[in-house]
Amino acid sequence: MSVPVKNFMTSMPHSIGQDLPISKAKAMMAEFSCHHLPVLNGGHLVGVLSDRDLRQVEKVLQSRDVKVEEIMTDEPVIVQPDEDVFQVAMLMHQKKIGSVIVSATPSSKWGIFTATDALAYFSKSPSTTL
Repeated sequence: MSVPVKNFMTSMPHSIGQDLPISKAKAMMAEFSCHHLPVLNGGHLVGVLSDRDLRQVEKVLQSRDVKVEEIMTDEPVIVQPDEDVFQVAMLMHQKKIGSVIVSATPSSKWGIFTATDALAYFSKSPSTTL
């Protein structure tokens, strides 16, 4: 039985502008207890930023506050809301990524599906085997 990824995604997640400093992104992730922020430019998705991206940059550029656009992933993986959650989790595993953007449709809002969401799904699905 196929379970759509939209059932486990975070709808309309917090996002950040690409021209903002990474210190703002770090503060937002702490405030909202999240590990990924979709990056927007003029309301359009242009990337995704993870807490791992922030940690890597902080090690190298401790004194310089760079802009989000300098370290974001500028080609986020986008999936359709009705794609099977298991298949999306497998895609994330294959690409070694912690999140995908779930595309909006006329009947559903856009969202983000993370590794944490995948774990929530698998922990609630006793019949699922890998």
